[in-house]
Amino acid sequence: MKKFAKILSLAVGAIALCVTSAAAKKPIDIDAKMQEYGLVDITTIEPSIIVELKYAGTDNFVGSNMYGSLRKAYFRPEIARALAAVQRELRRIDSHLSLIIYDAARPQSAQQQMWNVVKDTRYRRYVAKPNRGGHHNFGIAVDLSIARDGVPVDMGSDFDSFSEVSHIDNEASLLRRHLITREALDNRRLLRRLMRARGFSTYRREWWHFQQYDINYARRTFRLLDF
Repeated sequence: MKKFAKILSLAVGAIALCVTSAAAKKPIDIDAKMQEYGLVDITTIEPSIIVELKYAGTDNFVGSNMYGSLRKAYFRPEIARALAAVQRELRRIDSHLSLIIYDAARPQSAQQQMWNVVKDTRYRRYVAKPNRGGHHNFGIAVDLSIARDGVPVDMGSDFDSFSEVSHIDNEASLLRRHLITREALDNRRLLRRLMRARGFSTYRREWWHFQQYDINYARRTFRLLDF
């Protein structure tokens, strides 16, 4: 990932310049836009959930803030309620545990920035093409983990780790080769069990990603976050 970040440095600089220029011309109240599209802030449903949006800072694969002033995690109301139910069950299992959200509803402008960075690299398979929108662009996906007393637990890899260690379809092999620990595997399985019980499905290349609804149904039914 460090090597990848260096390769992207020029592209990131160009993106940051464009974003700054666009923001100077037409400031956007991104929280108001999210609400205009019918999305809700997860902490208004369940305040105990931790929110740490990775794309609102520089601790991400692009190394740049793509979310501007956005610091809240927005979802369609039914998705927010499902996450609140997962949080309650997690806290019932262990009161020291909490969900920690790394990404939520994502505007199309940010999706385009991500795609511009990866489209000519082998990492493009990890980023949905922006032309029609992916689950995040409809507020029906979440990237998250589990924290204990506010500190993320071992999941075997960092968020946004573009490698096989983040995959969930070969975990027995990862464990056998000592690429992840038994503790990390147990933590992944706990998160998946709780999320699936509330209707979320997984993405095989990312242990942190969960979503609801078929994408074609979403495109026919929900508003794309086109801003």
